[in-house]
Amino acid sequence: MRINPPDAYWKKDVSLFFGKRFALFIKMLYPLVVIVPVAASDIPAQYAAAVIGIVAIMAGTFGAGESLTNDINDGILVRLSMTPVSPYKVVAQILAVNAVLDFIQLLPALAIVYFIHTPPLVWVLAATFAVFLTLITANSIGILLANVTTSPADVLLYATIILFPLIYLSGFFRNQNPEGWLAVARDFVPFSYMNDALKEVFGIAGRLSPSEVLILPTLICCVVAVAVCLTAPRLLSPRL
Repeated sequence: MRINPPDAYWKKDVSLFFGKRFALFIKMLYPLVVIVPVAASDIPAQYAAAVIGIVAIMAGTFGAGESLTNDINDGILVRLSMTPVSPYKVVAQILAVNAVLDFIQLLPALAIVYFIHTPPLVWVLAATFAVFLTLITANSIGILLANVTTSPADVLLYATIILFPLIYLSGFFRNQNPEGWLAVARDFVPFSYMNDALKEVFGIAGRLSPSEVLILPTLICCVVAVAVCLTAPRLLSPRL
């Protein structure tokens, strides 16, 4: 696929994603290799849902964080700060484009999961949207990490420190019906709504309706996205 040289920062990511056929093939194959065998196996449904969720979370967080720290080290983001383009617009574009690219990467695997398990259409839509919101949140975490480090290795370390408690709170590998402060905290983690929706896809009835899976995490993600965009001057500033 031929991609014209990018004339905007966000187009660089699109060019890198689609520009090389073999690399694109590997990117699209990776989620299929991990997710489809799990979806087709006899693994308990809650763990199958957890595998999909973790693939989405890791793809969004690590991809955004490492890409941005590399561009920081190369001086690309500092040069962007010297252009008339608003830094807030740059970060908003980074967040949106990376989330969409990650979603394209996961979509074929999700389609096969839906084909295998044939969930109701309303839960197909809810789960798909919940995965996209998870990618927005994960990319937001990656961007925030790029604000505090210029080392891709540190991105991996800090991401693990942040994601571990969030994954725990979301209920991927623990009691699905928490009480007290755990239940309150879980409601503020967008990953938990994706987990609930994916479990519905795999046949486990949950506590939320499709509308709750759509509305509540959307509000949370909007707040997170705005907070990330407010860090734009820091992201584009020179580092010592």
